[in-house]
Amino acid sequence: MVDAAQRLTELDGILTDLLREAHLLGELPQAYRLVPLPLDEPEVAAKALAWAREAPNPEGWPPVYALFLQGRPVRLLLPGREVEIGAQAA
Repeated sequence: MVDAAQRLTELDGILTDLLREAHLLGELPQAYRLVPLPLDEPEVAAKALAWAREAPNPEGWPPVYALFLQGRPVRLLLPGREVEIGAQAA
């Protein structure tokens, strides 16, 4: 069985490394809450969505959803727009 919290930490690291290498960190809002969503790992995605919904957010930071397939980030869902990142991951 997959440790969802550990997997979410791994996905966060993968995304951060990719965004840094592809010079895409500027696409993100100044303050945000990252929600990694591995579309092919339903247990992990459910944990991420539960955290996004239930965790305190007194600052009101917007969520940024990072969609993953096969462990690779493919798209960011930012407030008001989407950024495809699959081309950089290939």
